[in-house]
Amino acid sequence: MIAATFINPSSIKPLPSKISKPGFGEVLVKVHKAGVCGSDLAIVSGQHPRARPPMVVGHEFSGEVVELGNNDDNHLQIGSRVTVFPLLVCGSCYACRNQFSHVCSTLRLIGFDRAGGMAQYVTVPTDLIVPLPDTIDYEIGALIEPLAVCIHAISMSNVQVNDTVFILGAGPIGLLTAMLLQQKGIKRLYISDIDSFRLNIARDLGVNALNSNDSDILCFTDEQTKGNLADMVFEVAGVQSTADQMTKLVRPRGSIINVSVFKKAPVVDMRAVNFKELRVIGTRVYTREDYKKALRIAPDLPLDKIITHRLPLTEVESAFEVVFKQKQVCKILLDCST
Repeated sequence: MIAATFINPSSIKPLPSKISKPGFGEVLVKVHKAGVCGSDLAIVSGQHPRARPPMVVGHEFSGEVVELGNNDDNHLQIGSRVTVFPLLVCGSCYACRNQFSHVCSTLRLIGFDRAGGMAQYVTVPTDLIVPLPDTIDYEIGALIEPLAVCIHAISMSNVQVNDTVFILGAGPIGLLTAMLLQQKGIKRLYISDIDSFRLNIARDLGVNALNSNDSDILCFTDEQTKGNLADMVFEVAGVQSTADQMTKLVRPRGSIINVSVFKKAPVVDMRAVNFKELRVIGTRVYTREDYKKALRIAPDLPLDKIITHRLPLTEVESAFEVVFKQKQVCKILLDCST
């Protein structure tokens, strides 16, 4: 088979690889679609603290079960259409014992710590297999994981329908967050970025979009809210400039929801946090319930609007080059089925 393999920093190649036999408690999945994520870029650029070459990457994927390992789980069969819940947890730490294993003290992931789904085939623990309903095709199935990230962030936020909400960052996570907030009935919704291409996608979704290189988003927010500022800010860009903006845009006793994982620890104005009595809420990945909700609501969302490139797995180098250059790209899906 062919697998997208992280070779060394800045190098990923579609290499021949042996198809693994599923062991006890595993299944073999023939991958149909796989998404390229920002964290995959961190791996390939050598910035991820755990991933070591050679590693088959990919944690956003969908496919079909083609072989069952020796186990007694009967909820799957050959031909089952599936996606994957990629979290690998210890089961014994404080978080795992208290029903929030998504923040396990030794959390690992498929595609980071064991072979991922950016390949023609991948073995997956049976308990991490998530069947796809008939209403979800393989493309949307590969977007369930990032959608669950956004569902989890919003579930942590306590956002209210009359809130003024600002999203900092119009990448896939920012745009998916915007879709979900629209679905909740949020009318005063704004998003900013420095990428005009992505901002146009936001506008196509009906979201008020601002280029922070061209507009003073603090003055804009002040004017739109008559001096009150935003009730809530979702930070989804993970750069110092948005860390600076988030404490300025939010009103006293407002909320900041930090969704992105900063590659480098940012400087945050803690005086503003104190003086405004801000709620700063961290979020990490998702829970099983978030996945269930993602499967339930995905058919009602225009998820395909964030897909800008569809490439074969054999062109994975080109896919990563496009994302690294950040030129007219949002979400890239790889076709792994041929």
